[in-house]
Amino acid sequence: MNIITSAILIILLQIFVLNEFLFFEYINPYLYIISILFLPIQTNKVFILIYGFSIGLIIDIGSLTFQDIGPVHAISTLTLAYLRNSFVRIISIRGYNIQEFDFNYLNFYRLCLYLTSATFFHHFILFNFSYLANIFYTLKISLLSTLFSVTFLISLYYIFYKKQ
Repeated sequence: MNIITSAILIILLQIFVLNEFLFFEYINPYLYIISILFLPIQTNKVFILIYGFSIGLIIDIGSLTFQDIGPVHAISTLTLAYLRNSFVRIISIRGYNIQEFDFNYLNFYRLCLYLTSATFFHHFILFNFSYLANIFYTLKISLLSTLFSVTFLISLYYIFYKKQ
């Protein structure tokens, strides 16, 4: 499945299914970030930025956050797309030479580290712009939503992405 088709399916799943469920009144898994996190490393940086911003903006418009609080998903996914290679460098054994990096060969520890750090960063930016006044509430829902999202993201990685 190509990048655009899988992104469309993930966006539709996020808007029409996952955004309809709030666990414990405020925890929502944001799986759409997987389409940014697992783009090939060789992908053009400008494309990643436009792609991340577009996905976030579509999520904002589809889930009506754009009208209520502004483009918070667009801001958080654009920032995640901009810093994605920094998160890859955290888990890469090659350090700054990440052009040879391949997501297919991540062990469980590196996968969890990558997904947890990038997801928490995304969620913190998202909730920080959503709930500007309360930093403790932002940290609480960022942490809980990260744990919930990472569980789903790891499952998706092993089901659809990892080559056998």
